[in-house]
Amino acid sequence: MVSPWVTGAVILLGIIVAVAGVIAYLRMYKNSAWSAMTSRSPESDPQRTIILGPKQREESATSEAEEEPERDEN
Repeated sequence: MVSPWVTGAVILLGIIVAVAGVIAYLRMYKNSAWSAMTSRSPESDPQRTIILGPKQREESATSEAEEEPERDEN
């Protein structure tokens, strides 16, 4: 049979590990909730939509084709 002090030490160690795990989880949860709340605010990051007419689309497509460098295939 195991000594009572060994049983008590193992139970105490388990309680300490459980408390440390809960604290670590809560800190992680708090940080992720805080970052999710502050990272995407609509006022600070508005999305802009640009509507191009047919002529502007053609000019944009030709300028993009000119800017693209040629690639050598090995």
